[in-house]
Amino acid sequence: MITSSRKRWLRVAGPIALIVVSCLVGALLAEIAFRVYLVHRYPDRFNPRDDNTFGVYNVSFWEFDERFGYVYPAGRVIDDIGVARGYVKGCDRISVINEFGNIGPVAGDWSTARIKIAVFGDSFSAIHVRGLTWPHFFQEILAERLKQPVAVMNFGRDGYGMLQMFDLAAVKVAEWKPDIVIIAFITDDLTRARFWRTVVGEGDSQRVLTTIDPVPNPGEDRAVDTYLLMASANYEWCKTMAGTGRVDAILSRVIDKRRILHQRARGPAPSAWDLRRSYLFDRIRHRKQFWKVGTQLRIAQNPRHAYSSYAEDARFTENLSRLRARGPKLVLYHLAFYPEIKANKEYLLSPQEEALLGSLGSLTEVKIFRTLDYVVRPVDDPQRIYLNPDDYHPSLWGMKFYANAVAEALIRERTLQQREVAPK
Repeated sequence: MITSSRKRWLRVAGPIALIVVSCLVGALLAEIAFRVYLVHRYPDRFNPRDDNTFGVYNVSFWEFDERFGYVYPAGRVIDDIGVARGYVKGCDRISVINEFGNIGPVAGDWSTARIKIAVFGDSFSAIHVRGLTWPHFFQEILAERLKQPVAVMNFGRDGYGMLQMFDLAAVKVAEWKPDIVIIAFITDDLTRARFWRTVVGEGDSQRVLTTIDPVPNPGEDRAVDTYLLMASANYEWCKTMAGTGRVDAILSRVIDKRRILHQRARGPAPSAWDLRRSYLFDRIRHRKQFWKVGTQLRIAQNPRHAYSSYAEDARFTENLSRLRARGPKLVLYHLAFYPEIKANKEYLLSPQEEALLGSLGSLTEVKIFRTLDYVVRPVDDPQRIYLNPDDYHPSLWGMKFYANAVAEALIRERTLQQREVAPK
C-alpha cells in the first residue's frame, strides 16, 4: 500500500524525472545531429587521406638559439626534395640564407649607405620567391625615390610574433646601429608566444622540432616536428629519382618516417562512434569541436600567450627600453593580409588582439602605420597578393605591393626627413 507521503513524493519526482530524461534525450539527439553535421562538413578529419605529397630537406633550415628561439645557419645550402603521390617529382637547392644569417640577397654597402634600415618581421618578411623578399624590393624602391644609397637588412624570421621580433631587435640594433627599425607585423603576430626550434638525432634519424621550452632537447610532449628531415635524401639522389616513378630504399625510408611523424602530430583521428567525448560540449565549452589539450603544439601552428597587454611581459618592456636607449627611429607597420585587404579593412581583430594592439601603441608611443592608408583603395584584384588560396604569404606581386606601401608611408610621413639630403 502506497502511503500519502510517498504519493506526494511521486507527484513531485515524476515530473522532475520526466524533465531530466527529456533533457538527456534532447542532448543525445543534439549530439547525434552535430556529429552527422561534422562528418559531412569535415570528412577528411574522420577519414584522413594521405596522398603522400610533401617536401623533405636533407638538413635543417633552423638551429637552436636560447635567446632568439632559433637562427638561420649563415650560408647554409639546403636540398629540397618534392614528393608527390609517393614518387620524387622535384629537386631544388635552396641557398637563400645569406652570410649574415638572414633571408635574401645582400644588396648595397651597409657601411656607406646614407640610410640604414633594419626590418624585423615574421614569415611575411622571411618568405622568398626566387630568392627575393619584400625588404629587397623595398630597398630598391626607396633608393630610387630618394636618389641616394639605402641599405635594408632583413631580419624576418618565420613563425615570429611581436615578442620575439622585439627580442631580436633589441640585440641586432646594438650590433648594426641602423637609423630606422621597422617592425613589420601581421595581425596574427599579436598573440604569438615565444617558441624554440632545435635539431635532435643524427643522420636519417634527425628531426627538427618546435618546442615551447627554451631547451635543445625537449620532451616529446613539449614539441612537434617542424619539417621532415632525411640526410640521405640529397640533391644528387633526387636527380636520379625525379620523374622515374621508382621507389628505392631511401624513398621508402622517407615515406615511412613521414607517416610516423605525421600520425604523431595529428594524433588519433576523431570518430563519430566515440562515446567517451561530446563534440557538441567541446564546441560550446572550448569553441573547438575537435578540442585537445590546449597546450599541445601542432605542425604549422604557433603557440599563443594569454596577455592582454605587452606590459605583462617583462622582457618586452626591457627590450623596448633598450631600443629607445639606442636611438634609432622605431616604425611599427601593419602588413594587412589578404582577408583584410579583400574586406577593405585594415584589421580583423579578436578582442585579445584589439587589446594588444592598443597596448603596443601606448607602450611604444609611436604611430602604427597601416597598409591600406598608403595604397589605392580598394585594391584591384586582391588575390594577386598571395601565393595561392591555401597560402596567404605574399607572391612576387604581393612583395612589391608591400614594398611600395612601406616606402610610401616612410616618405609621406617624413620619417626619413632628417636623411633626405642631396648626396655629396
